[in-house]
Amino acid sequence: MDSISAYSFASLAWLSIQAVPLIVWPQFIISILTADEHYANVNVPHYVTVVLHYFARSLGFSQLAIGLLLVVLSGAIPLTSVVDTPDNTVSPYADAVVFVSMFYHASTAFYGYIRYNSSTGELGYMLGSIGSGILAAFALWISLFASGSHISRRTGADKRTSGFPFKNRESNKRRAKDL
Repeated sequence: MDSISAYSFASLAWLSIQAVPLIVWPQFIISILTADEHYANVNVPHYVTVVLHYFARSLGFSQLAIGLLLVVLSGAIPLTSVVDTPDNTVSPYADAVVFVSMFYHASTAFYGYIRYNSSTGELGYMLGSIGSGILAAFALWISLFASGSHISRRTGADKRTSGFPFKNRESNKRRAKDL
């Protein structure tokens, strides 16, 4: 399993962990979020709880959809038959999916961290921040270091290197002999 597939399945697992309670127990999540003393004595009308249930379940289904899109578009699950494609082909959307999901996880981690610091130190915000931060760091690592091979088959050198700020005198000598 390559790093992009591992990242997409890890993101699917993290988003599923967050989505299942929202879908199955929206009242529990709503009661956790409204446990503040200001809202404890307020009688909430029925239509407000219906809307809260709708938004909780909608968010849960959206997180599952995002996780499944990550897995499918990254190429972890091939959309064509295995016979038709060579083993070393990479999905053309893999880099874009990792890049966009990196911003999603980074913004979620940042939001959780800010809420943890501004609240009374609730543990759920810190756990969410840590989980999303790990996935954002993993996506950044993939974007920087695991984006494919740029090694020349003929010379074995890395094609992405340049001569700045130092000159490659050996290469210049070989070119001079060829001319």
